[in-house]
Amino acid sequence: MLNCAHACETSGGCGTSESCRYCGAANAIKVCLETKKKSVAECRINALTDGKNISYDFEVTASPFEFGGDDYVILSLKDISSEKRRKVLERVFFHDIINTAGGLSGFLEFMKSSNDPQETKKFIKIAGNLGDKLIDEILAQRQLMEAESGELVTDLKLANSLEILQQVTHQLEHHPVANGRIILISDESLDHDFITDHVLLQRVLVNLLKNALEASAKGQIITLGSKKEDTDGISFWVNNVNEMPRHVQMQIFQRSFSTKGTSRGIGTYSIKLFTEFYLKGKVDFTSNAENGTTFTVHFSA
Repeated sequence: MLNCAHACETSGGCGTSESCRYCGAANAIKVCLETKKKSVAECRINALTDGKNISYDFEVTASPFEFGGDDYVILSLKDISSEKRRKVLERVFFHDIINTAGGLSGFLEFMKSSNDPQETKKFIKIAGNLGDKLIDEILAQRQLMEAESGELVTDLKLANSLEILQQVTHQLEHHPVANGRIILISDESLDHDFITDHVLLQRVLVNLLKNALEASAKGQIITLGSKKEDTDGISFWVNNVNEMPRHVQMQIFQRSFSTKGTSRGIGTYSIKLFTEFYLKGKVDFTSNAENGTTFTVHFSA
C-alpha cells in the first residue's frame, strides 16, 4: 500500500527482506502476536512512487484482535514526519548554530579586550571562519528544505573534479570533527572538467567526508578521490577504514535514522536526495572488515 522499497525484494513480500528486521511496523506486529498485547513503535519507510523516493516517519500501533478462533493484528499508522523533521531542524538551529554563534561572540569579546595587534589579527581570522561556518550551516538547512519541497533550483556550470576534492578537504581539515584524523586525496584522483552544480556537489561530498571523520578514531586515515566511470561518467568516493554494523547499513539512507542519537538523522538522507533527484546521479556504499566503508556518488556523462 505504501510502495515500500523493500516490499517486493523477496518472494515472501512485506516483512521478509533483510531490511524488514529493523522495520518498526514489522517488529510491532511480531511483538503483538507473541504477547497478545498492544505494541507501539516508530517506523521509517522509504517508498518509491512514480520513480520518486519518499521518506515516511510513522508512529505505529499494533493491537491484538481475535476472530473465529484466529489471531489478527489491527495496525494503525500515524504520520509523524513533520514532527521528526521539526525536531531535527530544532536541534540544528537551537544547538549547532547557537554553538557556532556563541563561539563567534566569544572571539569578538576577546578582540575587544586585546591590545596585541598580532593576537587581534589571529582572532579576526578565527572569527571570520566561524562566521563562514554559521552562514554555511544556515544555507545547508535552507537547501534541504527547498529540496524536500521540490523548490530547489540547480545551477549547472563547468567544474573540475580535483578542485572540488581540494575545496572539500580544505573546508573540513581544520573542523573540530577532523581533530587527530588524517584526510588524504588519492593520488589517482581524476583531474577532469565536467558540468555539475558545484555548490550542491560540494555539499554532498562535505557530508560524506564529515560522516567518515565522525566514524573514525584519532590517527585513522580518511581517503577521498574521483575516477572515470566505464560509461564516460565520473564518480567521487570517500573511504574510512571501519566497517559499519549491519543494522546501520540496512537503515543508512532513511531520513530520521542516525547513529548519533535522537533527533540527529538527516545527513545520508540529504546526500541521497541531492545526488539522485537534483544532480541526477546515484549514491551507493560498500562496507566490510577488509576494505572499511566507502560511499560513492556516480554521475553519467
